[in-house]
Amino acid sequence: MDFKINVKTTYIDIPAEAYFKGNCPKCSSNVLKIRSSYKRVLPDLGAPREQRFIRIKINYYKCETCGCSFSPKHPEYPPKLEYSPSIILYALERYYRDNISGYKIADMLKNAHNVDVSADTIHTWIKQHSDRYLKSIETEKTIKNPESIKTVSIDGTFISAGKDIIGKKKPVVLLSVTKEKNGTYLIMWSEKKV
Repeated sequence: MDFKINVKTTYIDIPAEAYFKGNCPKCSSNVLKIRSSYKRVLPDLGAPREQRFIRIKINYYKCETCGCSFSPKHPEYPPKLEYSPSIILYALERYYRDNISGYKIADMLKNAHNVDVSADTIHTWIKQHSDRYLKSIETEKTIKNPESIKTVSIDGTFISAGKDIIGKKKPVVLLSVTKEKNGTYLIMWSEKKV
């Protein structure tokens, strides 16, 4: 087995035709002329010994019917996005699901995925995207048949004190949900004494 640390670089190319259908947004004409083009390069989640980038071809068009100049935008990669959405999602999942700090997430991205991102940028993502991310995972917390649960016990070291207090954690030794005989649910937790 070879354990050399040679990092291979790979690119995923996205042509303009993949996200643009070829019609003028003003008059719907398909008689267009490319004025200029370039490729945006965004870091993507790599793997050990692999550094991955996404190259998006950006074309500037001029409609020959109405004279409108425009550049179509990729729906998943807006113009000011510096990292792929998969990196942002990875950071949010590590923060909320695994209770890992922004500094540790930056270290994990660098060492495990060959992505160099600062902890300050990760903290900015957490502030900007927390509401939408938490709403997206809210359905996962819904219990489909709560009447079938007798006792659920979640044993962990830390739990988030809430989305309003981002970054501050509350120590917890045991968190449990128990169904009472009358059908109500009782949530109990014991705090760790410092």
